[in-house]
Amino acid sequence: GGDGASMFFGGGKILRYAQTKLANSVMVHAMHEKLSAKGSKVRAISAHPGASATNFGDEIELPWFEMFFFRYVLSRFFQSAEDGTMGLLRGMMDPEAESGVLYGPANSGLNGPAVPNPPKNYETDPEAMKMLWETSEETTGIKFTI
Repeated sequence: GGDGASMFFGGGKILRYAQTKLANSVMVHAMHEKLSAKGSKVRAISAHPGASATNFGDEIELPWFEMFFFRYVLSRFFQSAEDGTMGLLRGMMDPEAESGVLYGPANSGLNGPAVPNPPKNYETDPEAMKMLWETSEETTGIKFTI
């Protein structure tokens, strides 16, 4: 927990951000499984932009040395905002895009072409998918039917 913003020393804000990304991935895999089981042609696809030069992090407050590293060292490896959209565009527009696949720079990297990224075991764990699906239904008060 906490509200610390450190990227390198486990600040609460960064950890919650990472948890939401993991939850999104697990939910997409759960959706893919349920859609596939029903024989649906609907695809559940996820995408990541890598590190893209946008204003997304402009309001993040970091310790001065982390901000320096982020803005003047790490940012040299960022790709353009336009290139960052390619995973999303590929997932939406490529007729060959597959359900249950994460599109973005290879190995969840910082930059590069949008390619399929293989899932990690914890993203496709049946117990995690079931728990997240059921918890999401309970939290929203909506039964997700496919």
